[in-house]
Amino acid sequence: MIDRAMTAVIATAAAAAAAVLVVFGAGFALYALLEPITGVAGAAALVALAAALALVIFALIVQQRARKREAEAALAAARLAEEHPLGLGDIARERPLVTLAITAVSGLIAARNPGLIRDLMQVVTRFGRR
Repeated sequence: MIDRAMTAVIATAAAAAAAVLVVFGAGFALYALLEPITGVAGAAALVALAAALALVIFALIVQQRARKREAEAALAAARLAEEHPLGLGDIARERPLVTLAITAVSGLIAARNPGLIRDLMQVVTRFGRR
């Protein structure tokens, strides 16, 4: 299992090194192409501009993918909410007398057993943070 993980790490590092070499080579080739036309400073500026544009394009692509994933997650959450429509709010709207009775009984339990309610609230807040 560790061998497989190490192989994955080595393969990822090799791919990253190859990507760095490709970017460096492309930048140097662009510099060599532009240097006779624009001079040393102009070629360096144009290579930096090309790198900045490539970075902006990459960032926009990553942002679009993230937005697409967020939209898909929101759509999935909406579908899940539609599949399970019976929530506490629906029960309270459909059966107000039952809700009133549950509230009254909860108040009586809380008045007679404050330690139980304190423990219950600790459990709820502990799981609510996750």
